[in-house]
Amino acid sequence: MNPERNESHPEDQVLVSRQWLTQLEEKIARLETRIERAEDIEAIKKLTRIYGYYLDKALWDEMLPLFTPDCAIEVSHLGVYVGTAQAEVLFKKILGTGPAKSDENGLLPGQLYNHLILQGVVHVSDDGQQAQGRWRTFMQMAEFGQRAQWGEGPYEMTYRKMDGLWRIHSLHFYRTFHTPYDESWVTARSPKGGMRENYPPDHPPTVDYEPYPGAFVPPFHYKNPVTGK
Repeated sequence: MNPERNESHPEDQVLVSRQWLTQLEEKIARLETRIERAEDIEAIKKLTRIYGYYLDKALWDEMLPLFTPDCAIEVSHLGVYVGTAQAEVLFKKILGTGPAKSDENGLLPGQLYNHLILQGVVHVSDDGQQAQGRWRTFMQMAEFGQRAQWGEGPYEMTYRKMDGLWRIHSLHFYRTFHTPYDESWVTARSPKGGMRENYPPDHPPTVDYEPYPGAFVPPFHYKNPVTGK
């Protein structure tokens, strides 16, 4: 008696091996993409934190190269400044005329301009070339013996990868409050502000809102991760 034997043909074995190899290659490719995206997110977080450290010491010359040449920057109701030349005007001539005013690159003695960059949420596009991020900054601004202020608000940013390096492509800061230290946000209303005639923006503000005690919520770049709304 010859028992029936279940033997596979060499062709079948080759087919199974090829399918297994294809599945393995696909799995490796997915893992490589996940690793690359995780590295992208970490690089973007580092970039944004570095921006915050340069900003709070008024290191404009170090900070400006972090932006793409065609960047768009909007701070509160100042309007939109496009390109690195206009970004330099915004940071040096407008933002740099407050507690961070200086003829040199960097703060002067007695100046405080702290910007704590917190709560980062970053999403990278499927092709790994663009990204979006939301952050919150808490500000301490002062000139010794003259004035001190609190400030706070969220950022919405976009990023682009150029020559393998991430840069900030757009930045929109929504000021929630900006109040004197002695009054704080208990009694002081935050000024809305507006465009500067001596250093006009390229475009007017894209969003009209009232800062604190108003309760404006800047648009989120992402959907709710649970509801999808």
